[in-house]
Amino acid sequence: MNSSKLSRKLAVILHADVVASTTLVQRNEILAHERMQAAFHQFASTISSYGGIAHELRGDALVAEFERASDAVTASLTFQAQNTALNATHGDDIQPELRIGISLGEVVIADGTITGAGVVLAQRLEQLAEPGGIVVQGAVSETVPTRMPYDFESLGEQLLKGFDQPVRAFTASLRQGAALPVEEINQTSTVPEPADHGGSKKPSIAVLPFANMSNDPEQEYFADGISEDIITALSQIKQWLVIARNSSFVYKGRHVDIREIARELGVRYVLEGSVRKAGNQLRITGQLIEADTGTHLWADKYDGDLEDVFALQDRITESVVGAIEPSLRQAEIARSKRKPPKDIGAYDLYLQALPHLFAIRPEPNELALNLLHRAIELDPNYALALAYLAWGYEERLTRAWGAYGDDDAETAIALAHRAIAADRDDAIVLVLAGFVLVMIARDYNEGLEAVNRARELNPNIAFVTFLVGAVQNVCGNPEDGLACIEHAIRVSPGDPGAFFFYTAAAMAHLMCGRPAEACELATKSARMYAGWDTTYRILAPALVRLGRMDEARSTVAKLLELAPAMTISGLRARWPIRDKETLNAILDGLRIAGLPE
Repeated sequence: MNSSKLSRKLAVILHADVVASTTLVQRNEILAHERMQAAFHQFASTISSYGGIAHELRGDALVAEFERASDAVTASLTFQAQNTALNATHGDDIQPELRIGISLGEVVIADGTITGAGVVLAQRLEQLAEPGGIVVQGAVSETVPTRMPYDFESLGEQLLKGFDQPVRAFTASLRQGAALPVEEINQTSTVPEPADHGGSKKPSIAVLPFANMSNDPEQEYFADGISEDIITALSQIKQWLVIARNSSFVYKGRHVDIREIARELGVRYVLEGSVRKAGNQLRITGQLIEADTGTHLWADKYDGDLEDVFALQDRITESVVGAIEPSLRQAEIARSKRKPPKDIGAYDLYLQALPHLFAIRPEPNELALNLLHRAIELDPNYALALAYLAWGYEERLTRAWGAYGDDDAETAIALAHRAIAADRDDAIVLVLAGFVLVMIARDYNEGLEAVNRARELNPNIAFVTFLVGAVQNVCGNPEDGLACIEHAIRVSPGDPGAFFFYTAAAMAHLMCGRPAEACELATKSARMYAGWDTTYRILAPALVRLGRMDEARSTVAKLLELAPAMTISGLRARWPIRDKETLNAILDGLRIAGLPE
């Protein structure tokens, strides 16, 4: 069954790009790239705040999807206002402006990439927009409720490349004198807050019994089995509170409003789904809902046959858990950002730190460390905060971003040990701590033991299996590493951090003597996120081995934009690849491509 890698659905699609990006780069390449990336990451955050999903960054463009047209328009108008205000603070001519197009159409999501007629149409509409403007399809303008304070001005019927029929297009703007509405998912929740466990309020979720949509009552057992397996798998993720089967199955066969169920069970999120049988074929659908607003955070469908029904059940469970984990994490981050400062606790500080850590840049990293230090001041045994804090120090150390404290290496190692001691049964805690012990302490044995234990605890969290694979690569087991990373890609192809996965897979291929595969995957990673220097550390030597020297030199130039102080000797000291012959081969490729000694 390939459905975990590919899905089709109808969605509201947003496409945005930077106006005259080439001109900006010619004026000041480094500053232009920094500001364009900053703009896109701000937009991605705004998209998340309004219930959307930013799927990928494509060089100077961004693609996102929404359930509701009103959310897409509101997020776009909010960002354009933010970006205009930010550009006004720049005292130079490097001021990235975005054009935005919004369409309604069918899309295909496969391996973290979103394509289809809906994406193409959004891109064509975006090309009609003025700098800082928004153009929407007629169907989108008609879907936005009239209560929203927006004006849609007709551009008439447009003949767009690739479309046989004219498309009605409209500009979107905020009505004069009106204020942008607060996002609807920002309303006060009517769902009770979950209990405080260990000093941090966990997100809570209920899995409702999947509905049997078949005429065959014997399929009832299969629908129940899907629900029960997902409950069991989700219960292994210690960051969540999962309602037990006996409580959620009370609603089996009942038509009850999601918000009422959430109030009765005291949860923030609800997962529901259905099973339909036609002959020997099965279709299973699932959707994750933020209960107090009805916002759909994730939805997908899976197709298969009944020949091996239990294997199918296991694969669906694996895919659902892998897909909703990053969706729920993003929803919790957005929720934390909306909380009043007086209500911020250790858990919210931890959540707010995550986007800064995953930016993999020095200034956001410092903000993340500040937030996480505040979290462990409130809760000294908060294992997740300790583990992510250790990882934040590892980022600074391995990239030579400059010292944060007196002895960052010693601090990182101590934090990793504290995290493990605080919770030896949390997969994310163990995998982060084990990664730090390998990368900073060069303790390959204890690091491998921790990450392998993490994988045993929960193999369906993509971030866990990715880091297990990364550690296996460094420890000299790239084939094992590749298997772990491919599993991460399979269970969570739409993960916002999927660029991590593709770079780690590229490294495994390079270490195994497959430069063409390494080049393809590293290039894919760079298209998704151009700001991670590790990607170019792998791509450059892969290009050298393929004899593509001009591209290799250009890749090293990009690497030095991101990490100007990087050298061969510095990498040799900081990159803990256990097999020295492998390390030397990679460094030789970087040297040939122009990285200074």
